[in-house]
Amino acid sequence: MEKNPVNSATTAQLVKGHLQTNVFLLDYLSRDLINIASLAREILPDIQKQNPKATLESVSIAVKRNFGAWKPQITRQLQRILSNVQIAMRTDLVLFCLPKTAKLPDIKEFQSDDVFFINQGYNEVTVIIDKRNSNLVRGPVLLQQKNLALISLKDTLINEKQNFRVTPGFVSAFLGNISMAGINISDIVSTYSQVTFVVEQKYLLNVYQICQDVVNLKHL
Repeated sequence: MEKNPVNSATTAQLVKGHLQTNVFLLDYLSRDLINIASLAREILPDIQKQNPKATLESVSIAVKRNFGAWKPQITRQLQRILSNVQIAMRTDLVLFCLPKTAKLPDIKEFQSDDVFFINQGYNEVTVIIDKRNSNLVRGPVLLQQKNLALISLKDTLINEKQNFRVTPGFVSAFLGNISMAGINISDIVSTYSQVTFVVEQKYLLNVYQICQDVVNLKHL
């Protein structure tokens, strides 16, 4: 007789798989936003669907073991890079998504301090510019987002051997905290020395404070 597949996985295996699929839960634990007992109670029903013999105690033990093995690698190199980031902001931006065949604005039409980002995908192009230059975008528009702002993170150590371009975890250190606050990123632009997040303008101050906390090495 074939064994019932529902009982083929142990509680430990099921918990590990659940946490690997939802790694943010381990992040919550590391920040003391939830405790092991609360997390175990939350995921117990899902675990019991695949292993009816699972108990709150066995799930708690499995969570504890997985949490112990999961250690965010915040290296000294990453700490040094983060703590030397300069943050800049801009407001009153507009994002356009255009067909790839669209004629893009000429860079000669912009002033040196104007925002003019182009993100090119397979079939589409995203253009991010100042509101006052919106009239430079012509032709069919797939999507337009107004009332946007940007947070620019400049690596002041870019000319050194160890900089953000060769340091794992740099972008995720910021994105993880922004996501945790329930704020969506409209676009991300990377250049030689900086990474820029585009967000709704109403969230600008929140995102700035989050990024400043990361630079100050809080919540890491």
